[in-house]
Amino acid sequence: MNPIKSKLHDFINTTFEKDKNIHSAILSISSGDGKFNWSGASGIANKEKEISITPETPFFIASITKMFTAAIIMKFYEEKKIDLDAPIVSFLPKTLVNGIHIYKSIDYTNSITIKHLLSHTSGIADYYLEKSQGGSNFFNYILNNPERTITVDQTIAIARDKLKANFKPGQKAKYSDTNYQLLGKIIESVESKKLSRVFQDNLFSPLGLKNTWFYKRSEPIEKLDMPVAEFYFNDQVISYNKPFESSWADGGLISTGNDCLTFLSALLTGKIIDKKTTLPLMHQWRGIDFPLKYGFGTMYIELPIFMTMFRKLPSLIGHLGSTGAFLLYSKDLDLYIAGSINQANSSSKSIRLVYQLINIVKKTLPI
Repeated sequence: MNPIKSKLHDFINTTFEKDKNIHSAILSISSGDGKFNWSGASGIANKEKEISITPETPFFIASITKMFTAAIIMKFYEEKKIDLDAPIVSFLPKTLVNGIHIYKSIDYTNSITIKHLLSHTSGIADYYLEKSQGGSNFFNYILNNPERTITVDQTIAIARDKLKANFKPGQKAKYSDTNYQLLGKIIESVESKKLSRVFQDNLFSPLGLKNTWFYKRSEPIEKLDMPVAEFYFNDQVISYNKPFESSWADGGLISTGNDCLTFLSALLTGKIIDKKTTLPLMHQWRGIDFPLKYGFGTMYIELPIFMTMFRKLPSLIGHLGSTGAFLLYSKDLDLYIAGSINQANSSSKSIRLVYQLINIVKKTLPI
């Protein structure tokens, strides 16, 4: 094993062994020129069956799905199937969206555009993390009701009927999973097909993503003889909790490290949408949750030096997932990084891991 791959192998094993909150970890790295590729994994993919995780093990990518959803929308924009400034009510049934945005007693539902959904500037409440008057949110519901099945329409109804809008459309940005559930509905309306079929026709098949699919809604192009990596909340396996089956255009994909790297490379190099005209629209950054900025389905991460012991770290473009998943690109290093720590209670840990990984690569590879 060459020195860099040996160091990376030791890194992932040490990460797993030292942190008792991480039950499994998977990492895949590729240089933009294709000259360096590495994948590694450590831990258990399936606890009950005692099946070890491997570099090829698929995992829940959670909100990284939003980048796929946004890519479809931007592809349709290029094909003139969608106007980004079109009101969402022109695509969606009134029964689904009527009254979904009432702010200070004024209904702004008819003013919300596709662009507002893409950029999280709609002001529509987040069904997943915002608390209702009862003081709980949907994630807590998932933990406490593992056998209850919820539909996509019911997640949208939570935002519409139980939560309050946060601001006027376009006023500022606030992350909301509801925005991307609605985008999924718009995609289906435009194509008159199930979302899973649209993704397969426009992304999975053309890009050769043979091991990427929607959880409980479709199958991978290539049959896998291995389980999907379980993810945890602390020490509890929660990936089988049935309310998670409502994750869809906002976070319902399962994929592998290599498929994720292939997708992000294709997106950033012009194989899905035009690199010079359409891609820059996705990268109009707005502050969303410090230190994150958000474009269209894409995050921009640049840690200020006071958070990094006054060391300048490379900026990253991509997305994070609530399961500890990450899919990121460093332009400074021309390096793609994908993986997951499969832990839903460590939101900042995956970013720290990525930067530790970058530090190892910078010291070892001539980039």
